[in-house]
Amino acid sequence: MVNSVLFTGLALLMSLGVRPAAAQPHTFDVASIREHKAAAIEEGGNRDSIEAFPGSLTMRNVNLLSCIRWAWDVKEYQVTGPAALTGDRYDILAKTSTPVSLDQMREMFQRLLAERFRLRVHRETKEQRVYLLATAQSGPKLHKAEPGGNSAMTREAGSFVFHSRSMPQFADDLFGLARVDRPVLDRTGIGGIFDFNLKFGDSLEDMKRVLGAGDGPSIFTLVEEQLGLKIEAGKGAIAMVIVERVERRPTEN
Repeated sequence: MVNSVLFTGLALLMSLGVRPAAAQPHTFDVASIREHKAAAIEEGGNRDSIEAFPGSLTMRNVNLLSCIRWAWDVKEYQVTGPAALTGDRYDILAKTSTPVSLDQMREMFQRLLAERFRLRVHRETKEQRVYLLATAQSGPKLHKAEPGGNSAMTREAGSFVFHSRSMPQFADDLFGLARVDRPVLDRTGIGGIFDFNLKFGDSLEDMKRVLGAGDGPSIFTLVEEQLGLKIEAGKGAIAMVIVERVERRPTEN
């Protein structure tokens, strides 16, 4: 009976041209964007940092590319735009009076970038040249990880050690690790998380030689021989964020 009365009342309001108030989007209560002032000798070099909590977002030494990547949760190769994206660096602090989810935080930051940097973007999917991570003929040589472990990639002597990594994560690791000229997409069809090593030699110098000068077995060969996976050229659909407009200088705090 109560539901019937509510429905009838809502229908009457709509017939009179009265619409229920739309939920207002979450916005930051306080937001500060300042030019990053680098110290003469700064710990971490030119590295940026981003920390997101339910009620606050802190970014240090970030450029606009880093901001867009975080806001839309994409990789560097998924963003195209003007050179200004990698120019100036900023320190950003934004707070909200009530806790919000990470997805809400990203949406709020998208709106903040639009307001303060006049950022305008659109999304589109493009077919691009990629590398595909697949299973080799020998079959995968991976060890299932214990559930609950921290996912990480660490360096030990002449090896990279992967803890609790999924295949999509490993594909992303390969893109950064090998400095290849195109994205790496997971096409293994292997679910779950794994612990495994990728050995380049016996020392850090061996690793640098393989990754830097290409002296010795290629990472393609190492991945196939040691992990039973292969990296092959192909094409894939990449979701892109296209920057149409952006201003280098934010509006005043």
